[in-house]
Amino acid sequence: MAKKKIKNFKVEQDELKPITVGAFESRRKSSIGTFFILTVFVLVIVFLPQITDIVNEYLNPTGENPNPVNPSDPNEPIDPNGGEDNPNSEVYSFSTGLSITRDDITVNSFVLNTADSTISYNVINNLENAQNIEDLNYYIEIYNSERTLMERVKLSSSYNLVSGAFQTFTKPLKSQTIATISYIMLVKRTINEYPEVELDEETQSLVCTRGNEEVTYRFSNNLLKDITSIINYRSSDPNYESVLDNYRTLANDYNTMAGINSTFFSYDAGFNITTLVDLTEADTEYVFNADTFRLDEQAKVVSFEMEAQGFECD
Repeated sequence: MAKKKIKNFKVEQDELKPITVGAFESRRKSSIGTFFILTVFVLVIVFLPQITDIVNEYLNPTGENPNPVNPSDPNEPIDPNGGEDNPNSEVYSFSTGLSITRDDITVNSFVLNTADSTISYNVINNLENAQNIEDLNYYIEIYNSERTLMERVKLSSSYNLVSGAFQTFTKPLKSQTIATISYIMLVKRTINEYPEVELDEETQSLVCTRGNEEVTYRFSNNLLKDITSIINYRSSDPNYESVLDNYRTLANDYNTMAGINSTFFSYDAGFNITTLVDLTEADTEYVFNADTFRLDEQAKVVSFEMEAQGFECD
């Protein structure tokens, strides 16, 4: 209830003389004020949800999310802190003595080569039967000190690994990744997590390059049909003679495989190899450093997995 206002008057000094020391204001005015305040209070209670919506809409306009999150997008940096019971969320400080064990494999003996911009590691088969490491779809994901994803490396091989055996792999890394590596994760990915890619409407192809290698994947309705690999080396390139002999041997080996035709051409300034892969006849292979994939593989699979093998695709 509102306070009653009192009007003060001067007090006379004559003893025992009756005086008026105050007078109450009209009770009618006080009642009206009280009624008004109670009415406002009741209206606020009744319309509180609508008022809240109006305030929220003002502070966060429709269509704007102050904290956008898309945890399923594998192209975005992944927060290594979430999901304590999920092996995919375990983050490790990088060191050469690091060993990461899963039920099916162990990955250890990491070595960075700054001169060649490569990372090497061992993969051990923990199962009682042979398994193809590539089919497990494991990736090493590399983070800098700020835990920003720098690069992915797929654990891939073109042959089965018997029980208890290990294989050493060496994969290329970007120089910036080599310089800033601080943490790694061993993550098993699914095709559903791969981002979609848009192919050129006219060529329906994806061109992936790495060093002296260029691979063109051609699609129909977003499904892989055939592959062309081109290798170019100049005689001035490092270790040219050993590369020349190795690649000539590989080209001859590919020509013995169904669906693969490899043409080696040497000239004074270097050599060139053009290899055509007909996926209707060829088995899944690696042609030089590039995966041939399977007939009718999705474009997003080719793009994601080739980039995780050191290629740049567009």
